[in-house]
Amino acid sequence: MSRFKLVALIAIPLVILGAGLVYAHQDSSHHGGPMREHRMEMHLEHLNAMLSKIGASEAQKTQVEGILKGAFTEMGAAHEAHDAALGKLHELLLAPTIDRTKMEALRADTVRSMEEASKRLMGAFGDAAEVLSPEQRTALAQEVRKHHGG
Repeated sequence: MSRFKLVALIAIPLVILGAGLVYAHQDSSHHGGPMREHRMEMHLEHLNAMLSKIGASEAQKTQVEGILKGAFTEMGAAHEAHDAALGKLHELLLAPTIDRTKMEALRADTVRSMEEASKRLMGAFGDAAEVLSPEQRTALAQEVRKHHGG
């Protein structure tokens, strides 16, 4: 097998599996990788500062943080599972014979895991948004746009 084909054989599934990761947590590319504990705290502190700017009460800030911290923790677990799946994929691709059934099962499990984590994260964002008034959500959206240069 040529070197190009071997690289393509390994790279293409990695890109496909990685697409779930990118979809589920798009902002990770801005900060160098999946959300880990220190990054979660950084995001929550930044969000807390924005909530202060829009006049959120301490009770609202505590409630929003509690909702999002749980979802971010779950997303971190999904990222770790994704990393483990990539390790399994490498093992499958480097085996003497390629087991496409195991590869497909790994793909399906990875997609299912990322889909569940993504749904949980979006649900948490919705739950957190409901803690704020419509006016506060509008003001928060403006703060987020400023932060992201939009």
